[in-house]
Amino acid sequence: MIAAAIIVLREVFEAALIVGIVLAATRGVPRRGAWIAGGIALGIIGAVVVAGFAERIASALEGMGQEVFNAGVMLTATVMLGWHNVWMKSHGAALAGEMKSVGHDISSGTAPLSMLLAVVGLAVLREGSEVVLFLYGIAAGGTDASQMLIGSLLGLAGGVAIGAALYFGLLQIPTRRLFSVTSWLLLLLAAGMAAQAAGLLVQAGKLPALAEPLWDSSSWLPEHGLAGQVLHTLLGYSDRPSGMQLVFFLVVSIGLAFIMNRSRRRARAASTPAVALGVACLALGAALAPPPARASHTVYSPVVEEGELAVEYRGHRDFDSADARDGAEKHKLELEYVPTAFWKTELVGVWEKAPGQSREATEIAWENIFQITPQGQYWADFGVLVEYAHSLEDGGDDAIELGLLGEKQLSRSVVTVNLLAERALVGDADTELEYAMRWRYRQSELFEPGIELYGELGDWGEVGPLADHEHSLGPALAGKYRRGSGQGALKYEAALLFGLTKESPDATLRLQLEWEF
Repeated sequence: MIAAAIIVLREVFEAALIVGIVLAATRGVPRRGAWIAGGIALGIIGAVVVAGFAERIASALEGMGQEVFNAGVMLTATVMLGWHNVWMKSHGAALAGEMKSVGHDISSGTAPLSMLLAVVGLAVLREGSEVVLFLYGIAAGGTDASQMLIGSLLGLAGGVAIGAALYFGLLQIPTRRLFSVTSWLLLLLAAGMAAQAAGLLVQAGKLPALAEPLWDSSSWLPEHGLAGQVLHTLLGYSDRPSGMQLVFFLVVSIGLAFIMNRSRRRARAASTPAVALGVACLALGAALAPPPARASHTVYSPVVEEGELAVEYRGHRDFDSADARDGAEKHKLELEYVPTAFWKTELVGVWEKAPGQSREATEIAWENIFQITPQGQYWADFGVLVEYAHSLEDGGDDAIELGLLGEKQLSRSVVTVNLLAERALVGDADTELEYAMRWRYRQSELFEPGIELYGELGDWGEVGPLADHEHSLGPALAGKYRRGSGQGALKYEAALLFGLTKESPDATLRLQLEWEF
């Protein structure tokens, strides 16, 4: 009973800390309670599903399945939490000033609220799955079921009580200060989750440790003590961390702080004594702003896998101090099939969102990749991209895109280069040139860090100075998780890109998910 109570108390305590901070951070946001409750419910359902696969997860990936599973959940939560925090940072002043009226217009967007569901759901899923697997181990040792149930309920009550105390304590902070305090708490949570994920991947042998341990503070601040557990949840504290954990913590915390600072500056520049007037000016500016860039933010590989059937999502969002660029989004949902060893074909739906405007469907497309050299038989692998896009916008033009794709593998490194040309199907249209490049290091199938570079080259025959076009560079992460033979696989790609020229967004968050059947 004691072991079960301690385990449940510790895990519920960690989840309750996250839920309490998110609740306080979104104070005054309409319907935030329903979304957070939905996240808790989904997390619990996910933990129950994990219970059904507890034995398989525990033994997967050479006995490191739980570590890899938790790391994946935590990295996803890091992205979601960071995205939500940036949104709250840019809208916090309006929420604090007008909780019920104009603030409602700003705070009622569905994207940030869906982030609440994702963040809370992932937190509950991670801690719930650990409870399930730990209790599974205790039960396997012969512990009485009734005693384990009593201990679990005591631990649950204690964890919820601590989370409630934290939430009501945060509410004592004046509203004008609340958003600033909780924003930095959320930043530390995101960075701490990234550090914990790095520690799990090092433990599973998927990442190099760099230095292990980087320090040893177990004698005076043990990780499993009360203070250590609080710091572990908030900061990802470890009393014997690896160098890789510190790298992840610093990269995420510095990157988020940079984006949050840009968002705050944009919000201050847009503010006026009358909040309603500010919102009206922002909407007018967005309506007159140029549309978001058409850059695909995708690196295409020329290599195709015969017989593959998959559903894929691709999307990106821009963050910028200028209203004309901040919040621009582009999303693609695709159904792909590879009928032969040299041809992949995809049906694509595209949705876009200009800054300050609503998301809308803009085109449907037919995308094809032709592999023109057999993989590995020449110095490099080559292919071509052919895409036809039909516009769904009033007055929009259909377009065709052609691309030359190249890929070279050197040991564990893979370099991919795309040169793309797009032209609207009207008589006086210009041919727009773009490029995309990626370097990726194949540490393992599940974990492939790298760097991505995207940019524009102007119009055919009128390239002009590179500084007059968009160019973005940043770190990326990719991988593939196989459920088992014949059970499908999940591919993921994510990148945080930083603008290199004045015409580029300050930062762009890119995400790509693909489920192979």
